[in-house]
Amino acid sequence: MGTFVLFFLVSEYAHSQEINTKALFHAASETQTDTEQVRTADNRQNTSAGNKSAETDTSSMMWLIQKALYDTTGIILFKEEELPPADMPDSVYIRRLSAMPSVISLPYNDIVRNYIVYYMQKHPKHSETMLGLAEYYLPIFEEILDIHNIPLEMKALPIVESALNPVIVSRKGATGMWQFMLATGRRYGLTINTYVDERRDPIASTYAAAKYLNALYAMFGDWTLALAAYNCGEGTVLKAIARAKGKQDYWEIYPYLPKETRNYVPLFVAANYALTYHKEHRLTPKSVVFPASIDTFMVNVKLHFEQIANTINIPVAELRALNPQYKRDVVPGNEKPYELRIPSEYTNAFIEKEREIYGHNGTKFNPDIVVNPASATGKSVAGSSDKPADISASEKITHQVKSGESLGTIAGKYKVKVNDLCEWNGLKANATIYPGQKLAVYAKSAAPKQAAGNVSEPSTEKKYHTVKQGDSFWSIAQKYNVGMENLLEINDMTKNSKLLPGKKILIP
Repeated sequence: MGTFVLFFLVSEYAHSQEINTKALFHAASETQTDTEQVRTADNRQNTSAGNKSAETDTSSMMWLIQKALYDTTGIILFKEEELPPADMPDSVYIRRLSAMPSVISLPYNDIVRNYIVYYMQKHPKHSETMLGLAEYYLPIFEEILDIHNIPLEMKALPIVESALNPVIVSRKGATGMWQFMLATGRRYGLTINTYVDERRDPIASTYAAAKYLNALYAMFGDWTLALAAYNCGEGTVLKAIARAKGKQDYWEIYPYLPKETRNYVPLFVAANYALTYHKEHRLTPKSVVFPASIDTFMVNVKLHFEQIANTINIPVAELRALNPQYKRDVVPGNEKPYELRIPSEYTNAFIEKEREIYGHNGTKFNPDIVVNPASATGKSVAGSSDKPADISASEKITHQVKSGESLGTIAGKYKVKVNDLCEWNGLKANATIYPGQKLAVYAKSAAPKQAAGNVSEPSTEKKYHTVKQGDSFWSIAQKYNVGMENLLEINDMTKNSKLLPGKKILIP
């Protein structure tokens, strides 16, 4: 596997409380305003001292625009020498923006043009880096936005907010790609504590952002105003509307918005333009290497990344890149089940060496860790013995394999070890199983005795969740502390299936 380009976003900065986006992308210091130049000088000193107190704007993509000067009305004024001449006439920009399929207004004016020139001509290399990351992240955003019936143009919002940096922290404490403040993140279901900050999880935070955007649209009835409120808060937009004598148009309330928010919608328009028309400006997305596929485990014990890295030789940097929500390299599964993402090429090694992983220097990495947990993940369960479980006190169950099942999911369903399941059936841990295949399972009180000729399933009381407006598979899984993969599997659904209010979802 190639080295993740994403690592430069995560591994060096994962533990820093504030990330300097300018330093991250090597933006030139001359792009700062007079006020920002003082802060930049301070940041250079901080960087040389360990980059301990680097600062960034709430809208982290603003580092590209810092050279802009503001007049008393808040309209951005570029000096003639600060931007190259636009390489396209206005008529081309207008035609291209009009041709973009968007339900969100994408207006054109001098402010928008200046941002387009800044992206496409002033800092093309930085834009190519952003475009490379976008090729990986934007399909994830689009899928989640589509589930929540949000215009797909909103996929450009994290570019404006964070330059697609999952661990960025603003001066005010807004965190992650979608730049959630702590209270807002919790309001929309994100876990934030000493070990975990799901604002830094690209998937969880996108679900939360989708809910927030829907709430803002419900309040204002206009996506442009929803964008402005996302940046400066609902109250600030309502005050601007009041000062504009009740007018509810972004450009009508523009003079009454904070300076940063005045930039926000033009930046959003320019980012969408860059995503759509970068080829016409001869920009090529920088190559970014990510895992071809990722496997997810539900971890029910406290687990340190180095325990995994030292046992199956997966670089800690890769674990950080795929799991940026864990601030201290620790999955605190002893509190509640948490997801762990690893490249699929390490899945078999993780399953086969699971007991060894949890036992590896447990007291060193986590003094309170359970060294040999009886149950560790939703995919497989580590045990404290190399021998199969004692079957004398267990009932034999015949499980018929269903489509989509794996040895890990079957082991998790019956709360047995994958190694034991393989031993009972003469299989290897990486063996392929097929729908209709019958497997012997010895589980203590896991199921009633099977009737002759019938395949027995675990005997559990069924629990259902009635879908409400705004629910998602992720939010339901979080509510009941179950894995999303298990939730989809037991309901014979995929992550693209629609959730209709009133529908009953079976909980694993």
